[in-house]
Amino acid sequence: MTAREAYHHGDLRNALLDAADELLQREGLQGFTLRACARLANVSHAAPKHHFGDVKGLLAAVAERGFQRLVQQLKLRIDAARGNLDEEMFATARAYVEFAEQYPEHFRIMFRSDLINFDMDCPPDMVISTFTELTNVILRQRGEAEVQPHQTRDAKSPELVNDILLGWCHIHGYAHLRLEGQLMMVPEEDHMKQLRRASDRLAHLIQKL
Repeated sequence: MTAREAYHHGDLRNALLDAADELLQREGLQGFTLRACARLANVSHAAPKHHFGDVKGLLAAVAERGFQRLVQQLKLRIDAARGNLDEEMFATARAYVEFAEQYPEHFRIMFRSDLINFDMDCPPDMVISTFTELTNVILRQRGEAEVQPHQTRDAKSPELVNDILLGWCHIHGYAHLRLEGQLMMVPEEDHMKQLRRASDRLAHLIQKL
């Protein structure tokens, strides 16, 4: 279905997001404009502006899709590893890295506050869900009860916050550095082995704290 056909079915918004996905994969962020998305979707150049306001609004919607995919990937990997804390930590890191490799431009956009206009006082549900998944991995490492998405902003102990920072910085940092080609010291054939070793060491550190 083309975007014009989708429009008649009341789904032009998703058709434009599909075009945005394709444009990012083809051209990357440098070639991303509202007009280019409209052209690829075969609709008027005013259509994206009508639905998203400006390019930041469209990129915010693209980022939401990215967080939705990331949450799905995290859940899939983590659920398969449930019951083994070391495997859970590695599964989390692996899912994060795999997502960054599969959707590199989305990954770059999702964490760029200069490109997207999320209201961080009331972030999208998928952003909260992502943070909740990562928080619960750390809570299970600590032997503590999991939280629901609406509880992630409740008061946390400084120790828990520090453990969350350790976990997220490891997982996100590895994914980002690999995506940008900054891990030259790691041979490609050793990539997963090194990620596994780092994840195991971090898991053991948090479990003992």
